[in-house]
Amino acid sequence: MYDEQVRGHVPERAPTGAVVEQDGPVLRTHYGTHGTVRHTPLPAKTTPTEVAELIRRLQSAFAVRGEPVEWRTYSHDLVALGEPLCAAGFTAVGPERTLLLADLDDVTVGTGAVAPPKGMRVRRLDHGHHREQELARFAEAGGPYARSLADVREDHGNSLDWALNVLLLEAEARLVGVGWAEAVGSTEFVAVRGMTGPHTEFLPDWIRWARDSRSLHLGGGPPREAPDRRYLMAEAPDGAIRDALLAVGFRAASTVRSYAWTPAGPPPAATRPVSMLIDDRDHDALCEEFKARFAFKPSYTYYPAIEEPPDSVTWHVGDVTDTRHKYRLMRNLPDDHRVARLQKAVERGLRACVRPGEQLYSVSWWHQGYRFDPARVGGAGRPTWPGAACWEGEYYKLLTRDLRMGTFWHPWEESLCVFGAELLAEVEHDLTAILGTVMRRGGRNTGNVWTFESRSDPA
Repeated sequence: MYDEQVRGHVPERAPTGAVVEQDGPVLRTHYGTHGTVRHTPLPAKTTPTEVAELIRRLQSAFAVRGEPVEWRTYSHDLVALGEPLCAAGFTAVGPERTLLLADLDDVTVGTGAVAPPKGMRVRRLDHGHHREQELARFAEAGGPYARSLADVREDHGNSLDWALNVLLLEAEARLVGVGWAEAVGSTEFVAVRGMTGPHTEFLPDWIRWARDSRSLHLGGGPPREAPDRRYLMAEAPDGAIRDALLAVGFRAASTVRSYAWTPAGPPPAATRPVSMLIDDRDHDALCEEFKARFAFKPSYTYYPAIEEPPDSVTWHVGDVTDTRHKYRLMRNLPDDHRVARLQKAVERGLRACVRPGEQLYSVSWWHQGYRFDPARVGGAGRPTWPGAACWEGEYYKLLTRDLRMGTFWHPWEESLCVFGAELLAEVEHDLTAILGTVMRRGGRNTGNVWTFESRSDPA
C-alpha cells in the first residue's frame, strides 16, 4: 500500500512554485532550485540497459533546468538502482534511513511512554505564532530529517492548513522539541516528516488529527474529501528516534537511501519561482504601503476605490461571469475570451518592464499573496502565473515592490487600472483594442462616467 499510494502518488496540486511531470514510470518534481525523482518499484523484468536509459533521460531533464536532483531508492525493490545511479554520476548522501510504518490503531498512545513529561505541554503551531524564528532555528539545528520543516512549509506555501501539522513541545517559556507531519494527498497515509528528538508525545495529537484530516485543500477551490487516514509513516536513521517509534508500535518495513546528482553549469537559483506569502512581514508592509500611497478604500459602492495616479489608465472590463461573490480566479478561460487576452497582455507587459532579477507581487484583499519571478513562470514546464489581473468578487493587484507600476482590479466597478508610464507604454494599445474605450486617465473621467453598478439589477 505504501508503494502504490505514497511512492506512486501524483499530487492533486503541485507544491508551491514547483512543476510535477510524469515521465514513464517516474514522477519528476522541478522546484526551480532542485528536483526530486519518485516512482513505484520498477518491474522485475526491467533490464540494465533500460535502467541506464531511464537515468540518462532524467538527468537530461534536470540538466536543462540546471537543477540538482535527489533520487530515493528502497532496499525491498526487486530492481536495485544504487549501482546504476553511481555509475551515472550520482552519489549516496546522508545516512541510510529505516522506513517505519504503523496502523493508527496499533500505536500505543495510551501508555505513559507517549505522555509529555511533567511540566511540559504539546501545542500546535498556528498562524502568527510568536515562536516562528526560534522554531526555524531549532529545527534547522537538528536532523537529518526525512524532509526539513522549511521545505515542507514552503511546499504548502508556509501555510498551516488541512495537510500540515507542526507541534511544539514547550517547558513554560522554553522550546524543547518540534515535530512536523503531513497528510499525503488523496492517500490513507500521514507522514511524520521530522522530529527534533524522540518525542513520541507528539503521536496522540497526530493520530487525532489524522483521523480528522479527511479534507484536501487544493488551493483555488473548496476542500474535498480524501480517504480515511489509516496509517502513519516515518523515516529515521539508526538512533533514538527510530528506537522510540519502534517501541510504540511502528514496524520497520524497508530502508531508504538518497542519491544526488548536480548537472554541470551555473549554480541553481536560490529561490523557487513562486513563494506564497502568509504571515510574511514584507507582504504585509507592501499592502500597508499600497493602502497609504493610493488611499485604498474598499467598498461595494465607492468608485474608484483608489486615488489613481497621473500615469494611469482605467478600462471597464464588464461582467466576467453572471455569478457574484464566488471569489474565483479568472483562469482556464478560452484563449479568445477577452479576460484571457487581457491577462496575456498584462503578463507580457510586466515581463517586458521588470528589471533583471526583479520580482513581482500578486496581492489580493482577503486571500494569500505571492512573490514571484515573472521570467520563471508561465508556459510549458513552468509554474503558472500566480493570481490574475481579474478575480471575481475580489480586489486584486499585481505590483512591483517599489509600487512604480502595476495593476488594480475593482470587482464591483468591474474596472482595471494600469499605472506606471513604462507599463502603459507596453500594454495600453493592446488593452484598448481588447476592452474598448478608456474610462479614466490619471483618475479623471474621459466621458464614460460610471456612477452606479454596470450590471442591471432585477430588483
